[in-house]
Amino acid sequence: MKTIKDEEYSFNHVKQRLMERHNLDIDRDFYDRMNKDIAPYISNSRFDYETDNNGEQEVHTISIKNKIVKVVFSLSKDRITTVLP
Repeated sequence: MKTIKDEEYSFNHVKQRLMERHNLDIDRDFYDRMNKDIAPYISNSRFDYETDNNGEQEVHTISIKNKIVKVVFSLSKDRITTVLP
């Protein structure tokens, strides 16, 4: 079950990791758009992505503000949960 607290935690975690690892700053609206924009690529065999945690998470390479970054999308949470270095 998704809760607002869990969603806020994911947003804050992604925001912090983007700043630490890629010097990028985002707001909540941008994060929500990221999740919406990545939806067509989730579990789509036409695109390259890696899986982790027994297929529960997918690692996708995306462009954020003209920088290429890898994000982890949780299938059970239906949102981006972290950013890789």
